[in-house]
Amino acid sequence: MNGTNETSSGFRKIGEYLGYGQEVIGRALINQQQLAAEGVKKPLGELLLESHVITLEILTAAVRNQRLDRLKNCQIFSGLSDAELQTICGFVQEKTAAAGEEFITQDTVGNCLYVVATGQALVFRRDRDEAGEEFPLATIGPGECLGEMGYFSAGRHSASSRALEETQLLEIDYTDLERAFKEAPVLARNVLNILTLRLRQLNLRFLESTQKGQSAERSLKNLQTFLDMSEILALRMDIEGLIEKIVRTARQLMNAERGSLFLLDPMTQDLWTQVAEGEENREIRVPAGTGIVGWVAQNNQMVNIADAYEDDRFNQAVDRNTAYRTKSVLCGPVKNLLGETIGVVQVINKKDGVFNREDEALFRAFAYQTTIAVENFYLYRKMLASHEKMAILLDVATSLTQTLDLKNLISKIIAKVTELLNAERSSLFLLDRETDELCSIEAQGVEVAEIRFPRSSGLAGYVATTGAVLNIKDAHEDPRFNPAIDRQTGFRTRAVLSVPLLNRQGEIIGVTQAINKKGGVFEQGDEELLKALSSQMAVALENAQLYERTVNMKNYLESVQESISNSILTLDNQYRVVTANRAALQLFRQEAAEILKRDIRELLCVGNEYLIRHIDQVYTTHRAVVEYDVDMNSLGGRKSSLNLNFLPLVSHKGEYQGQILIFEDISREKKMKSTLVRYMAKDIVEKVLEDPERLGLGGVRSKATILFSDIRGFTGMAERLSAEQTVDFLNDYFTRMVEVVFRQRGVLDKYIGDALMAVFGVPYVQEDDSVRAVQTAREMISALAGLNTRRREAGLEPVLIGIGISTGEILSGNIGSEKRMDFTVIGDDVNIASRLESLNKLYGTRILISESTHRELGQRFVTRPIDHVQIKGKKELVQIFEVLGDRGYRLSPAEESFCRGLAAYRQRDFAGASRLFGESVDRDPPCRVFLTRCQHFLKDPPLPDWNGVWVCEEK
Repeated sequence: MNGTNETSSGFRKIGEYLGYGQEVIGRALINQQQLAAEGVKKPLGELLLESHVITLEILTAAVRNQRLDRLKNCQIFSGLSDAELQTICGFVQEKTAAAGEEFITQDTVGNCLYVVATGQALVFRRDRDEAGEEFPLATIGPGECLGEMGYFSAGRHSASSRALEETQLLEIDYTDLERAFKEAPVLARNVLNILTLRLRQLNLRFLESTQKGQSAERSLKNLQTFLDMSEILALRMDIEGLIEKIVRTARQLMNAERGSLFLLDPMTQDLWTQVAEGEENREIRVPAGTGIVGWVAQNNQMVNIADAYEDDRFNQAVDRNTAYRTKSVLCGPVKNLLGETIGVVQVINKKDGVFNREDEALFRAFAYQTTIAVENFYLYRKMLASHEKMAILLDVATSLTQTLDLKNLISKIIAKVTELLNAERSSLFLLDRETDELCSIEAQGVEVAEIRFPRSSGLAGYVATTGAVLNIKDAHEDPRFNPAIDRQTGFRTRAVLSVPLLNRQGEIIGVTQAINKKGGVFEQGDEELLKALSSQMAVALENAQLYERTVNMKNYLESVQESISNSILTLDNQYRVVTANRAALQLFRQEAAEILKRDIRELLCVGNEYLIRHIDQVYTTHRAVVEYDVDMNSLGGRKSSLNLNFLPLVSHKGEYQGQILIFEDISREKKMKSTLVRYMAKDIVEKVLEDPERLGLGGVRSKATILFSDIRGFTGMAERLSAEQTVDFLNDYFTRMVEVVFRQRGVLDKYIGDALMAVFGVPYVQEDDSVRAVQTAREMISALAGLNTRRREAGLEPVLIGIGISTGEILSGNIGSEKRMDFTVIGDDVNIASRLESLNKLYGTRILISESTHRELGQRFVTRPIDHVQIKGKKELVQIFEVLGDRGYRLSPAEESFCRGLAAYRQRDFAGASRLFGESVDRDPPCRVFLTRCQHFLKDPPLPDWNGVWVCEEK
């Protein structure tokens, strides 16, 4: 028990209950003060008990009488009989709170009701942000209670309490309080009265009540309605459910026909609601300042209108559209704890008259409860959003560890960035340090597969140069933004968030960029999220790039080995074959599976014992063996004339790991003839071999026509085929195409994957080179039709190709070394032909030729102009044409419409051109390209000096 000698207005000291004289009490008080000076605090009753002045029974009785008087002086216990107070005394404990001590903490769960016996306590709310600013709510003095709200909310405290001075508290556990309610029903009424008073004080809505009893009765009547709002605080509903619950509660509470809750859109300042009871529309938006709710939101004032039709702010159009008659309206703002308006609550048509002052007070209290519900709901949504983003980050981290393939990795990164930030597009730019350029490996939604620009250019260039994070609301208002890509693609860039990618050394290796957040702009949280994501991406990209470089080097070395015409084998220390290039397989007339891991002595067979002795010598001496013009017997009895070079194989640690065997076939003329016949007709090969100057290094300048062809969508086709099926298909395809080239006396220059390059006019120029090149393209299309017929019969997808042709001066000849050379051609028109082949993808055409080729065709073929383009790296403009057919071909209506549209386009009549292109957009693929350009130029006209030329950004 606590018998402290406190003094406070309305309460007697413990000494007055003990019945002893002033002298005895005075000596005890002096002793108490001396102990306090020494840092020991003891209650007066305990000191008297220790000095045997009083007995425990006397002290217990005095304390109980003092506590009983204290209860009588407390409002919460008023009206209770002495017997009821005696019972409640058994439930009461005493607690002393030092000055400044916080004994109730906001947002925690407690289990006690407190009554201030002596002293004072401050009730306040603390802001949840980092500053933790406090907002005083009330000062509680002797006889007043604290914590009664927690009893009705499972112990959760909505505010904090702190002792302003040393305060004596009477403490009753909530469980004992329930027992006290049963023993003294009047106590329950008193608690509810106090709770009602607190609600009025906290909400500042019931200060003007004329009759205290009526206000208490009304508050008690609606207490359950307010407490039902705790269901909303559970937050287990979406925004529609939240609004619907609040609206239903408001309508019932105010006895109104209809109700609405409008929330403020912070981006547009519009008011919106997902539910308006009695309306079919599930969403209504009200511009700021419009109508009654708009006026309330703008002026932060409550309005009570008896007849809406007499108020100029009321919009009668809503009633006319819904056939509903609005009469009385009570509308007020919903404000957060900072006083900021976050919405508007409105109830319409009170069922038994008009809304009065009592309704206004109750409405204010309800608006306060609505604020708590809405604020907590937003907080809950932010928490869910944070959890969702953390889940996506975990998903990203998992995805980044599942692949080392750079292309697939970047695709995953871009998709995750777009999903995570709710953006329209995302891009990843990697820094190419050799060229000091930024290169986009992938840009979602953009047709251009690769974008390259200087490191210092544009927003991404600024981030790559400075390392700063850029968050821009409107890119077109920023002078650093380069609008050229928007003009080229027709896309409108608005909000941009760019973050640098840093490697482990803190060096910038690229930039991640998100564009156009759906429904707004990027926020601070988006910046932090993208920076966290970029850290993960940088590590994954470094690993993927390292892996790619390793794989590329491995593939490169394997390609080099396969490309070498000499036969190369490597052996381990037990004579077993470890690797063999293609030439070695051909030399030994074996498949890879038949030669690998076999003993080289078995492969050399009978008649090659001297070669085995050389191999033994290298193993023994670890020195190279070189020998020239040696005959080797291979399988089938065929002999080969070879130069030999056997070398020891040494690891980077200096350990011998076997040896390398190099066999050089020196049957040069035979080999050259067999090689050349693969690239050109036999009669041309014979003529070249008879010309000694053609066999050496060097080149000859002449005019020639270059043809490039390429299979459309081959990468996707190859992914659906096995390696063997892919090889079989290419062999079949190239066989048909090369036959056409040779038939037109062209020279096969090279294969580039699924692409083919042929030259007409080398090694000797002929007058009809351009005609034969175009004729070759026409016959290739016909040969492809035959191939596709067979593929369709087999249930396979047809194959499409694109062909580009250009004529001009080239340098042709043998390039390389005296021992290893390749016949090829070099010149601007080689690049132009290659680019024209690629442009078929853009225009949807099959055969495109340059102006130089077009001039030499005469009337042999029917063509149409397609465009003027500027090839990257060339200053001169290139006019390109499409080959439609042989002489006598008649243009279709769609093709004629395109030609008329092209003429209007070049005269800057984009509206007229749009109409002409639109007529054939579904029948003629080039019309789609120019229709898109015209639509773009109608919105964003070109510069006055525009000459109708389209710049080809590809290299």
